[in-house]
Amino acid sequence: MEPLLEHFAIGVAAITGVLAARGKRVDLFGVVVLALVTAYGGGTVRDLLVGDTPVAWLRNPAYLLNASLVAVATFF
Repeated sequence: MEPLLEHFAIGVAAITGVLAARGKRVDLFGVVVLALVTAYGGGTVRDLLVGDTPVAWLRNPAYLLNASLVAVATFF
């Protein structure tokens, strides 16, 4: 159940990043970058502050794929 919730949360954060970029007339690459920063920024800072390295999205590449696909789908 926990990985499903993590994927859901990452997807929602990626959608938030895409919607933030929408009004700025950014191309697809910029949208994906902003979505990834939004999806992973807080979790990365948290993991680094508590000493949990490597960070979660580097341990499981499925998180990166999830955020990227959601960002591209939301863009179109």
